[in-house]
Amino acid sequence: MDHERYRRMHGSSGASMKTASFEVSLKGKRQIAEGTWAFAFERPDGFHFKAGQHVRMTLINPPETDREGDSRFFSLASTPQEPDLVIAMRMRDTAFKRVLGRMQIGTKVLVQMLLDVPHGAFALHDDPSRPAVFLVGGIGIVPAFSMIKDAVETKLPHRLFLFYSNRRPGDAAYLEELQKLAEQNPSFKLIATMTEAEKSARSWIGETGRITHSMLGRYVDDPLLPVYYISGLPEMVSAMKAMLGGSEVGEASIQVEEFTGFDLNKIGPNEIGKVTGHGWRRTIPMATTVLAVTALVILHAGAAVSIFRNGLDGISAANPIWYVTIGIFLVLAIFKVRYFVGRHLTGRSLLGNAFGRHRDRTSHATRHGRKQP
Repeated sequence: MDHERYRRMHGSSGASMKTASFEVSLKGKRQIAEGTWAFAFERPDGFHFKAGQHVRMTLINPPETDREGDSRFFSLASTPQEPDLVIAMRMRDTAFKRVLGRMQIGTKVLVQMLLDVPHGAFALHDDPSRPAVFLVGGIGIVPAFSMIKDAVETKLPHRLFLFYSNRRPGDAAYLEELQKLAEQNPSFKLIATMTEAEKSARSWIGETGRITHSMLGRYVDDPLLPVYYISGLPEMVSAMKAMLGGSEVGEASIQVEEFTGFDLNKIGPNEIGKVTGHGWRRTIPMATTVLAVTALVILHAGAAVSIFRNGLDGISAANPIWYVTIGIFLVLAIFKVRYFVGRHLTGRSLLGNAFGRHRDRTSHATRHGRKQP
């Protein structure tokens, strides 16, 4: 998972948070869905965490790297009761994931975690009178899977509902494990739904289509009672928040884990359909810049010809070409300054977090009344 993880949580306020660092060895890896793998690492003594918590993982002396860096944030798919530390991710063609995919058993990585879980961490609420309703899409299942397993293993009295959306059964990580948990535990209800079930080689008997208000109403009696946990890509998160808002569910009853960082240029063909509305954001500014620079070059050339033919007398306040040239130059200069200042400030904000230097984050979260910027 390449997410912009906990951007707000690990801002300047997180700089004073205490962390613990461990070098852990890879114990095993397995494919858990199409294009999705789980990696199990040894759990060192003294490594304590809450279900749904995340860690920062850094490769140690990797054989290759790229501009995305050697570190990622991952939610743990394992529970505090399990002997291993398990992460799961969609595999993309990046240096980090190539190295991890080829990693030999026994190879070590650096794992860092916050010793004190900050307020607003993605964790199960304490009040068992309020059901927990998980609205999850794709790889967003990882923290929800940990929290649900933990609640079942520790016999918490909470009622749990998981609405889990994927395109096809083969894309759904941990689907079989979740089905078994639901069969064995009456307090846990799994509602898995497929948006492209007709394209699956495996037959599907269950809900189809996206998670909707009507689907929610078929399983949850009082939509205002539960605490909702939304986890998935930005488009899915926005849709679920809008749906809950339409049901008058307050923000204080919604926790969000937004998974970002899935670039159309980096996602495999099996994941492209999940991401929309991003490519043009890069294309339009680039095209605008090219056109502006082209216009500026043409105007400069016109000005040079004018000076060559008329001498310096051609530079006249009555000649509008100078106003146009100067105006475009100033606009481009302002955009250039803002671009470099923005990159500088962004770099500083990325450095000022609980884990010190890191070049890549893997998701961010909003909690209990916090609004996304």
